[in-house]
Amino acid sequence: MQERPGAVYHITCSCNASYIGETGNSLLDRSKEHQAGVTRYENALDRLNGTQQRRRGRPQTKDPRKIMDDAIKASSVAEHSSQCSGDLQARTICRESRFRVRKIKEAFFIRHITCQMNRDKGVEISELWTDLINETGCCHLNT
Repeated sequence: MQERPGAVYHITCSCNASYIGETGNSLLDRSKEHQAGVTRYENALDRLNGTQQRRRGRPQTKDPRKIMDDAIKASSVAEHSSQCSGDLQARTICRESRFRVRKIKEAFFIRHITCQMNRDKGVEISELWTDLINETGCCHLNT
């Protein structure tokens, strides 16, 4: 099910923080991208602390602090993981192949679910929808 492209997804941390996102790719691919940002941050932190194991390939020349800063700027999930050691779980909320509709659905869910990790509210949508969304519960997540 995670292999199909086009989804609005929900990432939860074991500390109960959450993140809503959308992807035109599969959730599996997007989860790997989020995890890569977390790993990049953690590896740079290990290198900064002198605890990283020797790796094959070219030695890293970029300053670890810059790598950590870039990872945090690129991903609010990586930013959260830099401050919390909780486990992250991703799941699909809904499927949508059309980009604009997917962005609107993402914005609805961000606005109506407590998302501590999201940096913004998604695309601009009219507040007139709020009463309808609250009345119907259409942006409620079953856990």
